[in-house]
Amino acid sequence: MNNLHSEELRLLEIIEMAYAAPDDEEMARTVFMALRDLLPFPSGILMPVAADTLQLQPGLCFDCDPADMCTYLTHYAPQDPFVLRQPSPVLLNQSVRFSDVVSASELGRSEFTEFMQRVPYYHALGILTAVAGQPVAVFSVHRQRHERDFNAEEQAIVDRIGPHLARAIVLRRLANDPEQRLETGIVVFGRERNALYLNTTARRFLGTTPPDAVLRALPPQGTGIVSTASRNYRVHRVPWAAASLLHRFAVEEAAADSLDRGQAGDAVEFWSAATRGGFGGERAIILALQPFRQRVDLVQRLARHGLSPRQSAVAGGVLRGLDNGEISRQLYIAEQTVKDHLHEIYHRLGVHTRTELLIKVLGPTSSVPTGRGKRRT
Repeated sequence: MNNLHSEELRLLEIIEMAYAAPDDEEMARTVFMALRDLLPFPSGILMPVAADTLQLQPGLCFDCDPADMCTYLTHYAPQDPFVLRQPSPVLLNQSVRFSDVVSASELGRSEFTEFMQRVPYYHALGILTAVAGQPVAVFSVHRQRHERDFNAEEQAIVDRIGPHLARAIVLRRLANDPEQRLETGIVVFGRERNALYLNTTARRFLGTTPPDAVLRALPPQGTGIVSTASRNYRVHRVPWAAASLLHRFAVEEAAADSLDRGQAGDAVEFWSAATRGGFGGERAIILALQPFRQRVDLVQRLARHGLSPRQSAVAGGVLRGLDNGEISRQLYIAEQTVKDHLHEIYHRLGVHTRTELLIKVLGPTSSVPTGRGKRRT
């Protein structure tokens, strides 16, 4: 009983260390050192996840070579069973043993075994930490081949600590940069334009709006705008990268495509080949949705275009999705006056439609498609 009480107190101390640390690197180093009191391990890593791309980022190597992390991110990440199977971006705040993801025989026949021969460990226990369904960082501890694998009790310890690491990271980001409050929705579409994956944020953003509306809103180049019942969102394409946590969806689609064409072979051989094959750009598309910032940002953006206060108010109504009648009632002006203001706004901004106005004001100015669509005032 005393041992259990002591372990619980130590866990609480480690969690408190995570929140008290001045930065993520110091947090990781402190937590790794303290965690050794509860479960021995020779090395570990903490890799942040970029919210707008779900790509793994360089992080802290604890008693291991940072050069190995660099090699992993630039070459081996797409072949990592943790990325392609579990936890991937689906299993959040739940630790997984490497040995439960891939068997020794499978690993021996994949290219990822080359990486495993480079690093000083064989067993791994990893967790994809998250807040509100948004992946924040990968936390992993390792053991060497001659040491035993991690057990269920040790998994439970990592499960307790992992979510607090994510919350501590997010809280520090919010304290240092309020703009970090802007969330990013991620949607992955397959080659047949079917939605393969939506993160929790994207599901909340879209509500009842079908996912294919996001794909339709994306222009051939630049940024698009998708409007839901409650808000407008900026849509842009996310390029595939070696360290993307989304590789599993492209690989799964490639596997299904091979099965449809009667080309099923050894699963491990296909897995290795697919991760080397540059499948991303052709087989799947990653799109990011980001909400436009609130009224302060909108006023600043409109002011840069030299609009009068009344023109800015009319343009603001358009950006909020109001029609001409609603704008006229809110501003106590005639509907024809609204149309006259819109005519002048379009002329000043060099646009022809409400959609182009949205993109011009809320998106990158270089992406404005001019001369398209019927002029609407």
